[in-house]
Amino acid sequence: MIPALKRIIFSRYFLIAAFGLEHLWLVWAGIKSFGYPMGDILFAYHPWVNDMVARHALMGITEPWVYPFPDLLFMFIPHWFSAGNYQAGWLMMEAVIDFAALVVLLTWPSGYDRARVRAGWFWILAQLLLGSVSISRLDSISVAIAIIGLVAWLRAKPEVAAVWFAIATWIKVWPVTLLAATIVEAKKWRPAAIWGAVTGGAILVLGLLLGGVSNSLSFVFKQTGRGIQIESPWATPWLWGRVKHIPGWGLYYSNSLETFQVKGPGVSVVSTILGPLMYLALAITIVLGWLIIRRLSFDQIALRNEAFAWTVLTAVLDMIVFNKVGSPQYYGWLIVPAVLGLIERVPYWRVPIYWLMGIFALTGLEYPIIYAHVLSSQPWATAILTIRNVALALLLVFSNGRLVELALEQFRKQRTN
Repeated sequence: MIPALKRIIFSRYFLIAAFGLEHLWLVWAGIKSFGYPMGDILFAYHPWVNDMVARHALMGITEPWVYPFPDLLFMFIPHWFSAGNYQAGWLMMEAVIDFAALVVLLTWPSGYDRARVRAGWFWILAQLLLGSVSISRLDSISVAIAIIGLVAWLRAKPEVAAVWFAIATWIKVWPVTLLAATIVEAKKWRPAAIWGAVTGGAILVLGLLLGGVSNSLSFVFKQTGRGIQIESPWATPWLWGRVKHIPGWGLYYSNSLETFQVKGPGVSVVSTILGPLMYLALAITIVLGWLIIRRLSFDQIALRNEAFAWTVLTAVLDMIVFNKVGSPQYYGWLIVPAVLGLIERVPYWRVPIYWLMGIFALTGLEYPIIYAHVLSSQPWATAILTIRNVALALLLVFSNGRLVELALEQFRKQRTN
């Protein structure tokens, strides 16, 4: 690479400028491209706010809601500052949060780190591949806040990281994986556990005081009764059943959840066990990570960081692979462990990075570009979605395999010593 061009590409200022252009492109693409990739803003968030204002109600506080009640803040900020154009206000809010997280990633500590710039470029590429859904959902806000927590962890401040991860968990549940892994890895795990518990507990108490158990925790109960969304890897057999015109196999639109789900023999059974199965897989991952990390001395920083990175990646994959929903924005969660591994220069990390790029590209293609063809059960469109799902499952197998390999290495070393 030409030295001058290389200096430009790895310039933090150029990266920040590219981040801004990328966001503008995704906004334009979201408005002008296929379907409604930013439809949640127009057809969910904005109507919810209008309805709450009209009825003097607060979802998650005065009545049940599918999201945790702190998300009300991100619902109302665009309404307060840009009532005339809610979508523009929401996207501006999300961009500000993204930019804040990027600046923290690049400037804390103040010294220059090329690995962090490289991680920033990956963030840009991941959002471009995923498309406009990567900046138009609450998930994107949780990703940005989780990255701030990740930087705190990289600065050897696990207590601060635990606070940020606990906050992010109350936006979307998936950052609980980061919180658990941080507590497992921390040299002094009790302070990290206490700070995480106090932060999450304080938010919970606020919700209980404002709305009681049934409303503030309604997002948990509402998830347990839902079916299997068509984007979930577990929906694949029933999607192919419809392609093959098997009686009773297919999909339908749930008016209450405003999404497409599969139907057919066994759906309810699989849907019921997926929740416990997801948390079981997550528990196994965290325990395996703990077994590895606790056998490493605190001066083996590189190995501890490697084990932490693979634990986080595997845990986030658990939350997606065993999820009954599987919406395209969920794949943005994987940006966080990818950034972690890039900054820590984890061995063999190029494999999951390239793997993730392929998964992101297929996800961006599946929604919204070929989504209508999936709904109409076109075999080629269903095949593309299936390939994405298989690639995701294989990455989980690979990541689990790497964790097991690290565990066996430590057991062998312990026995020889």
